[in-house]
Amino acid sequence: MKKQLSLLMAAAIAAAAMSGCSGSENTAATTAAKTEAANGQATQEEKTEAPAASGESIRVAWWGNQKRADATIAAFDAFAKESGVNFTYEYNSYDAYWETLATQSVGNNLPGIVQQVTDQYAGYINNGLLLDLTPYVESGALDLSDCDEAYISGGNYKDGLYGVSLGTNVMTIMYNADLFEAAGVEPPKMGWTWSDFVQTARDIYAKTGVQTENIALGMPRYLLEPMIRSKGQSLYSEDGKGFGFDDETKAQIVQVLQDCYDLTQEGVFVDPGDQLLWKDNSERALCTGEAAMGQNWSSQFSNFSGYYNQNLEMTTQPLFDGATEKGMYLRPAQFFSVTKDCPDPEAAAKAISFFINDKGANEILNGERGIPAAKTIREELKGKASDTEKKVYDFLDAVVDYCRDADPAEPSTSRQCVEVLNNNVEEVMYGQMTAQECVDSWMEQSLAILAK
Repeated sequence: MKKQLSLLMAAAIAAAAMSGCSGSENTAATTAAKTEAANGQATQEEKTEAPAASGESIRVAWWGNQKRADATIAAFDAFAKESGVNFTYEYNSYDAYWETLATQSVGNNLPGIVQQVTDQYAGYINNGLLLDLTPYVESGALDLSDCDEAYISGGNYKDGLYGVSLGTNVMTIMYNADLFEAAGVEPPKMGWTWSDFVQTARDIYAKTGVQTENIALGMPRYLLEPMIRSKGQSLYSEDGKGFGFDDETKAQIVQVLQDCYDLTQEGVFVDPGDQLLWKDNSERALCTGEAAMGQNWSSQFSNFSGYYNQNLEMTTQPLFDGATEKGMYLRPAQFFSVTKDCPDPEAAAKAISFFINDKGANEILNGERGIPAAKTIREELKGKASDTEKKVYDFLDAVVDYCRDADPAEPSTSRQCVEVLNNNVEEVMYGQMTAQECVDSWMEQSLAILAK
C-alpha cells in the first residue's frame, strides 16, 4: 500500500505540474481557469463551534480563487450553524492543491471532504482513499432524490458512488450570433457534424474575413472525445490500459487534425502563435469580437459574453459524419468526495447534501461551480438569473437530448496522456509534425504511460 500511495503521490504531483479547471490543461485555451484558480492563496480558518460527532473538526479542501473560497466557507458555515458540526478550511491554487493532497494521502492526513475531478479521482479510489457514498444515499443522509441521473452518474465508479457533482458543465461551440446574422450565414445547429463545422468556418471567413479560433489547440481531447463516443467507442479502454477506439476511428482523428492544420494554413483559423499568447479568456478572439466561433465549457459562457458584451450563443460540439451514437455528455464541474481519514463520514455526507439541496446555500454559491444538480435548485436559480445566465440553463436543458452517460472514470495517468496530445497538436499546427505522426506518437507514448 505504501508503494501504491507513493506512486499515486508522484503521479498526482506530475499531473499538477501539467494541469490547468473543471477540466484544465496547460494551454492557452485554459489559461484563464488556471489563472483564476491561482488567485486563491492557501489558507486555513479555524472554527470553534461544536465539534463533529467524533470530537474532531472536519477539514474541507478545494481549489479556486477568493470568490469561490468566500462562497464555500459561507455555505459550510450555514450548515455548521444548523448542525453544530465544526469545519476547518483549506484552499489553494489548482496545482498546489493537488501537490498538497498527494502529500497528505501518503501521510494518512487527508481532509475529510475534498474536491475532486473525473480525471483524478479513480487513482484515489483504487488506493482506498475515498469512501463509497452509497450507504449514505440509502440511509438518507445524502439526499440525491431531486437530481437527474445524468447529473450525478459522473460520480459513479465501478459499483459505488465516490463523488457528488457540485455543478454540471458541458463542452460547447460558442459563436457570435450578430456576426452570423450580418453575414447571412446559417448559424450552427444542434447535432451538427465535423463537415458542417469546417464548411461553416470557411463560409464565415469568406464573407467577413473573420477567423475561427483553432479548436484543436488548447483542449484537443475535448474536441475528439465526443466524436469518438459518437461511434459507440471511448477514449480509453474499460481496463484503463489502452485506448477504446479502433483503427477506422484513428484514421478519422488524423483527418480532423489535418483539417485543422489546413484551416490554419488557409487563414480560416486564428494563427497558433497569436492564440497561444492569450494570457486569459478576456484576450480570446471570440471574447473580443475578433473570432466567429470557439470551443469552451458552458460554465464560461457568461464570462465570455460579458467581457466585451458579445452576443454569443452555444451549440453542440461537432461529431463525425455518420455518427451512430450520442457523443456528448454532462461533465461534473467537480465533485465533493469523502475520504477515509474523515472523522465523521455521516456528517460529511449531510454537509454535501446541504450543498446540493439547500436553497440558502445555493443562493450563496450562485452557480460558482456550474449548474446545480438538484432540479428544484436549478429552477429557483434560473428564475433569478440574468438573460445571459438563463441561456446556460436553457442550453443544459436542451443538450441533454444529445448526451448519453459519461464514460467510466479516466485512468489516473490520463493527464500525462493529454499533455502528450496537447504538445503534439501544437507541433502539427506549427507544421513541425504531420497529423499522422501526431496521433501515432500520442498513442505510442500514452500506451506506455497507461501500462505503468
